[in-house]
Formats: sequence, C-alpha cells, structure tokens
Amino acid sequence: MMVTTSSLTRGIYARSHRQRRCTGDLTASSSSQPLGTGSTTTVAEKKRPVKPIELVVTDVDGTLLNAKQELDEAVVASVAKARAAGVPLMIATGKAVGPWTASILPALGSSCPEIFLQGLFIRDQEGNTLYADALADDVLLHCVALAKKLSVSLVLYGSDRIICESRDEHTDRLIFYGEPTPEAVGDVAGYLGAPATTLQIHKVIFMADDATIQSTVRPVVELELSKYQVALTSAIEGMVEVLPPGASKGRGVKWVLEEVLKVDASAVMALGDGENDVEMLELVGFGVAVANAGEKARGAADVVSDWTNDEGAVGRAIDEWVL
Repeated sequence: MMVTTSSLTRGIYARSHRQRRCTGDLTASSSSQPLGTGSTTTVAEKKRPVKPIELVVTDVDGTLLNAKQELDEAVVASVAKARAAGVPLMIATGKAVGPWTASILPALGSSCPEIFLQGLFIRDQEGNTLYADALADDVLLHCVALAKKLSVSLVLYGSDRIICESRDEHTDRLIFYGEPTPEAVGDVAGYLGAPATTLQIHKVIFMADDATIQSTVRPVVELELSKYQVALTSAIEGMVEVLPPGASKGRGVKWVLEEVLKVDASAVMALGDGENDVEMLELVGFGVAVANAGEKARGAADVVSDWTNDEGAVGRAIDEWVL
C-alpha cells in the first residue's frame, strides 16, 4: 500500500528545548544486526556503520518517495520502529514548504527540525524559522538577466512560494513534486524591487531541457556568476540551482546537528540520490546512496544500496543498518 497522509501523531519540537534531541533517546545504543526483510544478500561484502546510528537523515525526491511521489507504508513502518528504538528520522530536501509537506511529513512522525531548500531554510515542528539564508540582490538581478539572455525559464524560491516571469512547461514541472504552484509576476526584477515585496529569495533554478542545461546554461552560469562565489547544484534533470556561497544540504544538516540536536555527525546515517546530496553524504558517519542514485552521490557515499526509491530504499536501509 502507498500513503500520502497518515493519522500518526507528529511530535512537537519545542523551541525552549533546543538542546534536547528528537523524540526518542538518542543516547541509547542501536544493534548493528539487520532486522526484518530489508536485509540484502550481500551484507558481508558491504561496509557497515562504525558506530551505532543515532539519527537517520534522508533526501525526499528520488530517495524517500517513489517515482509517483508516494510514501510506501513499509517505509513508514521501518521509520516507526527506528523511532521506537530511539533513532528518529529527519528530512533534508531541496524543495520548498508546499502541498507535499502536509501529505507526507505527518506520516513520518518526526519531531526533528525540517531542512528545506538545500539547507537554506530550516524550521521546527511548530513552523518557527530556526535558520534562513538568502541570495544577494545583485546575484538575483544577474540571474534574471541571464535567463533572458539564454532564453530559458527561471524560478525564484521563497520558503513557501515560487515566482517566475511567466509559467511554461518547465516551471510547471515543479507542480508534480508537490511544490508551491509557481506564481507568474511579469517583470521579476521590478517585482522584487517594489517596496511592498517582502519575499526573501533563498535560491533560483534555471530550467530547460537537460541537453541545453548541460551544454549551455550551466557553463554560462558558472562563468557569469563566478565573481559572486555562489554555489551551484542540481537535483533533477533539466535544472541547475544557484545558492548562496557555501550553501548545501550538508551545511544545513551540520548546523542542525551542532546547534539544535547536539548529535555527532559520525553517529548519523544519511541517504540520497543526487548531486545536491553529496555534501550531506560526505558529512555523516555512514552515507548511503540509493540504487537509483547518480554517479556523484554514489561516489560520495560509503555504500550503495541494493534498493531503489521505488523499492523502499529508506526503509530497507533502516532495517539493515539501524535496527
């Protein structure tokens, strides 16, 4: 069965207790023996966590969710077992807060902070902002001009809004992923400069067919924006993202571990599939690339799972390396 909603009660992370970890005793040791049906046939050939896992961090699209943007009930069950054993799960995604959060996150039953927009926006379970970073105005204006020069689509991300000059087949690809519906505002530069505009832009994405992105857009963006020392990454084909200098999921996860949860990265298992997961996979003690992962994620991981996101890879990894 697949679920997009759940009656599981979501724990509340209290701001007055930031030094507390997520629900469950994260100091409790976890058995390194696999449990359940998620164990692969090649366990003896694979690396294993050096120390007991205290926290699981997962990417969302291509990792936690299947290709239909659904959450498998078997994954939910494994997450619940880990939580009961004192090992909670935290999401780290490139997506904004949007329709997908209401349909997916409650089923996970997590009380951990939630990491959005490649680590640029982090909130607690009550919706309070814990951390935010944004692109500088001169970078934004340069990106708007570049999109026009290259004749490609550009979307600009707030924490829970996406704006663009006009909607098209590329901008509307985001709707499938449960993102906020892009808002066509016409003159983007004029909109951002208007006194009434309070929208903080955390990242932008250039969008086109993947061949154009790889052969033309990304090289030009890298060259033109090099003076700003921005970070570039990609999560989905046909897109290249521009982030503030030094930004990455890995940096966002590191901030939460150090400033909120007080968990050592060496006791964390992270799962991902894309280029935007590389820094996170490299940060933690045990990085797992799902079987459908790209080469960059595979190269950054400690182990490549036998299971894809369509086969419940996150639940399988929890069964094999946490429980």
